[in-house]
Amino acid sequence: MCHPSSVDSLSTSAGQEDHVSMGCYSARKALNIVENVENVIAIELLAACQAIEFLRPLRTTAPLEEVYLAVRKVARSLDADRFMAPDIEAVKKLLEENKVWMAVQHHIAYYHSPKEIETRSFSPTSSSLVEEKPETHRTSLKRKHEDD
Repeated sequence: MCHPSSVDSLSTSAGQEDHVSMGCYSARKALNIVENVENVIAIELLAACQAIEFLRPLRTTAPLEEVYLAVRKVARSLDADRFMAPDIEAVKKLLEENKVWMAVQHHIAYYHSPKEIETRSFSPTSSSLVEEKPETHRTSLKRKHEDD
């Protein structure tokens, strides 16, 4: 799937034929990739929910608790060895129907503020060396204007 489709168009008849874009084949490959990614995300969600259960009675954030509940409505906890394909398919269906997104959508405004964009790079040791407020895009523009 990682092989680019555009290189499959070979020249014949000394370059006199029409150009073959391989667009349809590329679209089919893209669909296969999306389906594979959905499977991977479904497996990751199942693993994350299982990990949350190992840490109970601790709670995680409200959005993640809602995702946890949505997943657990369609796939029960893994208490013993069992065939996982039905659980993976059920969680994949949640993703396809946007139910995971709907579970967290109302929390997004709380966690995301488009007005303040942090521009400094994160370093785990920098906070211990310098205690300062992170520079935002707005404050960096103000500082730049003052310098000019």
